[in-house]
Amino acid sequence: MTKGRYFLAAVLLVFAWKGADLSLYWPPAPHSEIKTPQPGPELMQWGRPLRAVLPKMLPEDRKYLASFYDAMAFVLIRDGDRESPIIGTTEQFANFHAGSLRLAIDKENVGKYQGLAEAVDETFVNACGPDIKPVDKDTRARIVSACGVLAYSFGIHRDE
Repeated sequence: MTKGRYFLAAVLLVFAWKGADLSLYWPPAPHSEIKTPQPGPELMQWGRPLRAVLPKMLPEDRKYLASFYDAMAFVLIRDGDRESPIIGTTEQFANFHAGSLRLAIDKENVGKYQGLAEAVDETFVNACGPDIKPVDKDTRARIVSACGVLAYSFGIHRDE
């Protein structure tokens, strides 16, 4: 009877800790797969700066950022379909990106991975260049592609 009480106490503690969201697959397995289409090899070169940071990241953080950049690509595509896009320059994109990150990343997690912010910024610079310029159709496509590179790079794939 005592073993049953310990088991019941353990189950109650798990519910108290995890709440109603009882995922038996937490923490995520290191090789969980995210289904982001792989950009071509020439585009993947834009994300080379990430290679040093990715192995140091927790799988849950990588999945979160993969989803974040996938969503950002979607928003940028929708903005480009507007009659008068809101993001009209690369400086406006940089402000949109920074503001989105401030809203999406908890303050205590900023700087959690040394070199990550610089690697992400360098990915966008590799795609569009360092200068402020208007976001025309080609530049928007390059920014969206850079988001795709980031989403794929942060994703966890079976071949890693």
